[in-house]
Amino acid sequence: MEKYHIALSFAGEDREYVDKVAQRLQEKGVKVFYDKFEETTLWGKDLYVYLSEVYQNQAFYTVMFISDQYRQKLWTNHERMNAQARAFSESREYILPAFF
Repeated sequence: MEKYHIALSFAGEDREYVDKVAQRLQEKGVKVFYDKFEETTLWGKDLYVYLSEVYQNQAFYTVMFISDQYRQKLWTNHERMNAQARAFSESREYILPAFF
C-alpha cells in the first residue's frame, strides 16, 4: 500500500525549484515524499535500503526532475533504478519525468 501520492527524485543542485514544487503539492493536499519533509524519519536510517523501499513500494508515482546533475549522481541513479524496477514489475506508468 502506498504511503505517498508522489515521491520526488532530484539532484541537490535543483533543490530550489523542487522545493517550490513540493511545497505547492503539499498545500494542495498531496502526500509527497520529499527529503526536507522527512528529516526526522530519515535520521539514522540506512538510506540505501530505506530509499529503495520508498521508490519501489511507498509512492503511487515518482516524479524525476532530470537535469545534467541528476544523471551524474549516485543517489539519484539509485532512486531511478528502484523506480524503474517498480514500473517494470507493474507494467504501468509510474515514472513521471520532468526535464530541466
